Amino acid sequence: MTRLILLCALAAATWTGAARADDFDLQTTPSRPSADFTGVGLGVDAGVGLGAAGSVNASGMIGGAHIGYNFQANRLVGGAEADFLTSGIKSGSLGPTSFQQNFLSSTRVKAGWAFGDLLAYGTLGWAYSTSKLTDASGTSNKSIKGGAYGAGAEFALTRNAFLRMEYLRYDFGAQTYVTPMSARAISTTTNLLRAGASVHF
Repeated sequence: MTRLILLCALAAATWTGAARADDFDLQTTPSRPSADFTGVGLGVDAGVGLGAAGSVNASGMIGGAHIGYNFQANRLVGGAEADFLTSGIKSGSLGPTSFQQNFLSSTRVKAGWAFGDLLAYGTLGWAYSTSKLTDASGTSNKSIKGGAYGAGAEFALTRNAFLRMEYLRYDFGAQTYVTPMSARAISTTTNLLRAGASVHF
């Protein structure tokens, strides 16, 4: 009888230890690791541009590519990025006058906070665009420069594949366009809302 009690106690202790080990394994087995946003990123973007050239609204589709680098320290993420976009942004006509942008680019620094697989960030930097003003007497082409700022969110699908949404505003200030019959100063602003996909190395 004593041997039976000892055997039962030994079996119970063995079962309890195994159950605790199983619990420990379940509790300590990690889930899929959170995204690491560190590294070089290459991607494509597409969206819409909405803005104004003087008193005339301008809009159109944009598309292109971006390249950048991020570093991550715990949840803090910083980095830099450049983008290159073809643009179909055009103004509505004001009599014989029209305005358009054919190319947009920006070089910016970024800073944000990672919430697991989601990165929310702000960005600030320098903007560039080619532009063209056309009136009844001719055309004036001008490269314009200004500031760029905005915010976005990036989501990690896998360790290396990412999707993002981003808003950017370009402020180019007043630029003087000269045609054979006129010279006029036009302030240009451009708002971009775009989606993108990238791979990180």
